[in-house]
Amino acid sequence: MASRLPELTKPQRLLATYVLEHPFKVAIMSIDEFAQAAGVSSASANRFARALGYPGYAQFRQNIIKGFEGVLESVNRLKKEQSFPATNQEIMANVLIEGQRNLEKTRLNLNAETCDTAVNMILAARRIFVLGLGTSGYLAGLLERRLMAHNDMVISLAGPGGVTNAARRLARVNKDDLIIALTFPRYLADTVKIAQRAHELGARVLGLTDKATAPIVPACDCILYASTDTQYCSNSDPVALALIDALMAALDYRSPFSVELATEVAETITPWLIHGETSA
Repeated sequence: MASRLPELTKPQRLLATYVLEHPFKVAIMSIDEFAQAAGVSSASANRFARALGYPGYAQFRQNIIKGFEGVLESVNRLKKEQSFPATNQEIMANVLIEGQRNLEKTRLNLNAETCDTAVNMILAARRIFVLGLGTSGYLAGLLERRLMAHNDMVISLAGPGGVTNAARRLARVNKDDLIIALTFPRYLADTVKIAQRAHELGARVLGLTDKATAPIVPACDCILYASTDTQYCSNSDPVALALIDALMAALDYRSPFSVELATEVAETITPWLIHGETSA
């Protein structure tokens, strides 16, 4: 498109320049929105598409979308939802209904052999590295906190130093180490690459993701799936958190030291807790 600029008309050059500077925005724009943003008419937008060899604007926009399909999925869902009138109460109720549906799908996806493998991998690990970047970093922090009761060497790779620090920490992993990798839509390429590298070095990888086609799957020795579909954002984090909670409950049950550890924690924090009723 940049090479074709000299042969385009002035309105078409304005449109081409807008596309080159804002391809993501154009991918979700109607023809009228696109024309208005570039300061030309809708007819000029159609002529622009035809000048580039497309039958019309719809086909031109579809070609741009191909580069952003994964990223645009949640945007298009939200845009579609906003086309229907709804009260705040209805929206909030719909999200809770979605959550119930996702939780049920997640429960039905549980496999006895996979659950056993996941718990045994955690119990057998010498060190545990929790790999969650972006939004998954918050989930990784909660998982790290729960795992600390079962392993003296639990390291969250979501923190200062970012991706390069995560890669550096995993440079010397081996078969005795476990990587728990969390990635949900939108999947971060760095999470997948780091997990793949850890797997190549011999470490075992336990993946937490949403479906069998997720890019993290080939790098994992075991995978637990959380259904995170939602109409209002990229994915439903509470369902992923529920899966983490379920995994930790199974770990607590299977660990021979759970009761002893729980007792020690209770005794340690007792002085800082409020006991009995307090006066108003």
